[in-house]
Amino acid sequence: MITMTEGKQTPPRAKVAVIHPGLGFGGSEAAVLWTIEALKAEYDVTLISMGDVDLERLNAYYGTSLATGDFSTRRVPLPWGFRNTSKFSGLKGRFLQRYVRRVAPEFDVLISGYGPMDFGKPGVQIIADFSFVEDWRLELHPTFRTRKTWFYGDTLVRRTYLGICERIAPVHPEAWKQNITLANSSWSAARLLKKYGILSQVVYPPVSVDFPSTPSRDRDKGFVCLGRVSPEKCVHSVIAILQKVRERGHDVHLHILGGLDDSDYANQVRSLAERCREWVFLEGITLGDRKRELLAGHRFGINACPNEAFGIAVAEMVLAGCVVFVPNGGGQVEIINHPALIYENDADAVEKIAAVLTHETEEEALRTYLRAGSKTFSVETFVGAVRRTIVELLQPRAQPH
Repeated sequence: MITMTEGKQTPPRAKVAVIHPGLGFGGSEAAVLWTIEALKAEYDVTLISMGDVDLERLNAYYGTSLATGDFSTRRVPLPWGFRNTSKFSGLKGRFLQRYVRRVAPEFDVLISGYGPMDFGKPGVQIIADFSFVEDWRLELHPTFRTRKTWFYGDTLVRRTYLGICERIAPVHPEAWKQNITLANSSWSAARLLKKYGILSQVVYPPVSVDFPSTPSRDRDKGFVCLGRVSPEKCVHSVIAILQKVRERGHDVHLHILGGLDDSDYANQVRSLAERCREWVFLEGITLGDRKRELLAGHRFGINACPNEAFGIAVAEMVLAGCVVFVPNGGGQVEIINHPALIYENDADAVEKIAAVLTHETEEEALRTYLRAGSKTFSVETFVGAVRRTIVELLQPRAQPH
């Protein structure tokens, strides 16, 4: 429908679909929420997802200010038995893919916020991680080699499961090349190019800066570890590393800010924390003032996931003024970019942490260095890139002669 404004015809607003499996409290959600924030004023935006949307908590966690009237939602229909479970994410992802292809003609632009997607026409895909590449699962996250090998290993069960996924919605990597690809790090972009020949634009995810500027002298001499508690995040390694640091005579403590479910791994972390309850504190999903208080009130941060595609939790800790230690792998290295803070293994982490703890002047220099590099991860940069991408996609293509 075309509306009339002062005698002039106003074209209808373009319809944009933003797609994500389910908005929880991980890294990919930040890009999805800020994409909607970037587009809500100029486009009719629809969020397509498989789960509920707790907008109040999501706004508090990611710094957005979205209201229910800013966008519409569509919940992907799933077979009974899959609707209220966090399991079988790969299978549910194929139902999502099939649904999106079915409704794609209704939209002018489609944006996948969680990796490549075949829309049946050109769209935008934001690379959040590499869970869509089966053979990289074990390579990038070795913990899967020892957990539920009957399901994640090269077994008949796994092959049957993947076969069912393929029957529901086949994957066509060649179709991904039609899309504009926004990679969350240079590391991600390089892997995509090498494996699939996909060229990407590197757009770092948005990190909302809302932390008080707390001087080092007013911060606790302790660590924060931010992110979900799951096997690939190796939270158990964080506890083991800092236990060794404490054995060196450094009286540090640890706050773990991340949700714990009822999985075996979460229970393992609970058990470790209980044994170290004098200095390990499980905060659960932490929002708002409490999150700002913990991040801005501690001098150090640590991550142990070996191959974060970006590491938005790492970027948040840096922006809060923490000196952050990370493994040598993935996009998180681009955030830290300093040899004193990048470790090769647990033993190396202990050595490097102890060295910084021993020399406080070096600690302050590292904090200044990290703060200078953190300007790359601004909301403004991300929002601008998304808006330019949509304009580019909506521009009429020149017809060949």
